[in-house]
This record gives sequence, C-alpha cells and structure tokens, in this order.
Amino acid sequence: MTSKIVQRVESLAAHVSALRTRHRKLDRQILEEQHRPAPDYGKLRWLKARRLVLRDQVARYEGLMSSLKPLAGHSLARKGATAYQEGAA
Repeated sequence: MTSKIVQRVESLAAHVSALRTRHRKLDRQILEEQHRPAPDYGKLRWLKARRLVLRDQVARYEGLMSSLKPLAGHSLARKGATAYQEGAA
C-alpha cells in the first residue's frame, strides 16, 4: 500500500499531464486560427488567455510536486527497499 504522499504525487502528475495535453490542443487551435484568411482576433485572444492560465496551473502543480517528491521518497524508503521498488513500478 502506497502512502498518501505518494498517491498525491501520482495524482498531481496525472493532472499535470492532462493540463499539458489541453495546452497542446490550444496551441494547435491558435495556429489554425492564425493561418485562416480572416482570423477571429477575439477568439485568438480568448485561446491565448486560456493557454496562459493552463501554463500557470502547470507551473503551480509542478512546484507542488517538486516539494512533495522528497517526502514521498522518504516515506517509501522508511518502508524498505521492496516497498520503494513496488512504488516506482
């Protein structure tokens, strides 16, 4: 059984991955809109603002993960090498 900290780090990693996917999708939408003959500048502004919000969320969650990872490693190390290897798999 993994510790709550390890579960939290795994959950945050999954959330960051989903945010990055959404960020890439917005990048594609922005490029498509920019390459249209008559781009909708209101839509472009909204897409870019949303992309910035996602970028900020990714940065915030990555910072939180970086502060939790040492605690997660310590928690697993206390349970022994076997538990640590199971947690990494």
